[in-house]
Amino acid sequence: MKLEINLIVADAKAAGDYYQNLLNAEILSQTDEATAMNETLMKLGGTEIRVLNENKDFGLFAPVEGTPASIGINLFVADIDAFFDNVVAMGCKVLSPVQEFPQIPAKNAVFSDQFNHIWVVNQQY
Repeated sequence: MKLEINLIVADAKAAGDYYQNLLNAEILSQTDEATAMNETLMKLGGTEIRVLNENKDFGLFAPVEGTPASIGINLFVADIDAFFDNVVAMGCKVLSPVQEFPQIPAKNAVFSDQFNHIWVVNQQY
């Protein structure tokens, strides 16, 4: 069995470039078609993520700001403070700033990217 995550966005090519800069994602392949069927395949933390253009005919809708999110993606990073500084610099919406949870022990933060996907960032120590 293999797990692959699909992120639905308005523009898969722009999203691939964006996630490469924001998350340091490795782009494995990317289409640049004149149709609305573009996709970017990227690898992040060992997981393949397929970024797909919205396709309402197949029930694939990009998230809309202000509507409840049904999923959040967890990232584990070595230096959450430096990572989150980049998130803020790239204009992401901070939903929860970096916080310490000594009982776990970990740091945690939550943000929404420009495509309205929710990311939960963690640093365990």
